[in-house]
Amino acid sequence: MSFRIKRDSDGVFVVLASNAAGNHQYYPFDTNEFEKFVELAIEIRDALPSGINQKPPV
Repeated sequence: MSFRIKRDSDGVFVVLASNAAGNHQYYPFDTNEFEKFVELAIEIRDALPSGINQKPPV
């Protein structure tokens, strides 16, 4: 899964792109929806036990 910035005649938007077994799915977010998604993702990350949200060693 990845986030991608897209442009069309209406402006800029973000899509969550998923590729599984040759099947491509795109879930569009307008800028307000994407901002809300990021805010909620941060809340969820911060609610995880402290050992979970640490980056693994490289």
